[in-house]
Amino acid sequence: MEQEGARTGRRPRVLFLGHGAERTGPPILLGHLLAGLADRTSWDLSVLVARSGPLLADYRRSAGRTLAVSEDREPLELLSAGLRRAGQAGLAARVGDAQRQRVARKLDRPDLVYVNAATPPTAALLRALVLDATVPVIVHVHELDVGLRGTLVDEDRALLLGRADHLIAASGPVAELLVEGHGVEPDRVTTCEEFIDVSAIRPLPRPEARAQLGVPHDVPVVGSVGLPDWRKDPEHLLRAVASLPASGDAAPWVVWIGGDPASVDGGHLEDEARRLGLAHRFRHVPHADRPAALLHALDVFALPAREDAMPLAALEAAAAGLPIVCFRTGGIAGLCDRGAGTAVPYPDTAAFAGAIAALLADDERRAETGFAARALVTESNDIGPGVARIAAVIEDTLLS
Repeated sequence: MEQEGARTGRRPRVLFLGHGAERTGPPILLGHLLAGLADRTSWDLSVLVARSGPLLADYRRSAGRTLAVSEDREPLELLSAGLRRAGQAGLAARVGDAQRQRVARKLDRPDLVYVNAATPPTAALLRALVLDATVPVIVHVHELDVGLRGTLVDEDRALLLGRADHLIAASGPVAELLVEGHGVEPDRVTTCEEFIDVSAIRPLPRPEARAQLGVPHDVPVVGSVGLPDWRKDPEHLLRAVASLPASGDAAPWVVWIGGDPASVDGGHLEDEARRLGLAHRFRHVPHADRPAALLHALDVFALPAREDAMPLAALEAAAAGLPIVCFRTGGIAGLCDRGAGTAVPYPDTAAFAGAIAALLADDERRAETGFAARALVTESNDIGPGVARIAAVIEDTLLS
């Protein structure tokens, strides 16, 4: 950092690109990262996101300048939306490009660009900057194969992976995918596991949380947090719990926190619960700004996702002292292997159900595993060590 300042005579300018400022994984992590970097470095931080959202105010507290392309429904955005509705997608794309470039021109030339997530909007923002080759780029990849192959078109994927001087992988499985699945040189990839602010995880007391959910105080409860979409595979959790026998006098309940129960995905989830005979012991709670508040209503946190790099919701559950059961489809499996819970092969529903049953049946083991989960996340996935890992990558790239 000091060497870079000496070379330029000013603070290094680091520009962060994001697809949005909503309360989902990568934007939340960006907020933690900006706050940590503002406290520990002298860098001049700025942010450009494609879409506004509730986290924009948090970004502005940490970064000198924060802009959103779609923040105020500007005329070009309205025109672009109208053209798409009229079937003029190509013209709409050109209008969108012009809008992004107009906003990008408001920013000073950066000394480094940090792309937070490999998504179509971040690829479009990177193009809009029109950088010369001397400006280094770091791409923080929070995605596994569904994101990199299923969401990105070939041109966007080639831009993000090829233009990056360095890539940060959100977990070991992401790093492995980049190297073995996409041919990225290993020396261009650093694994920096996702992190949370452990001190901010303050769940409501168990009786209050259960009362809010309408769940009886004396039943075992298994739950998860996230959008109830295909990738998160909440139906798999329902099928696993439906196969479990009653624990003592009570059959297990299922709680899903996140998404909209009135959406198509929410309707599918409700229908599956009904078909499995779980309707009377299933709760789907809409998205909330602080879902961690409800975590102590659960006995076990289950992650049934088909793939998930390292979801912050699972780290928050561990920080709340909950044991975790997951499939080996992402980075949380490594946390479980270190003592935070149990990971089983995907898609072995019987093994998934068995791991849940074993924890529900053993109060002592459940408590010990939850204690270990909290200790692991506090040591390795709290905001302090998380920011330090990424700051080191940025500093090395600035100085290279």
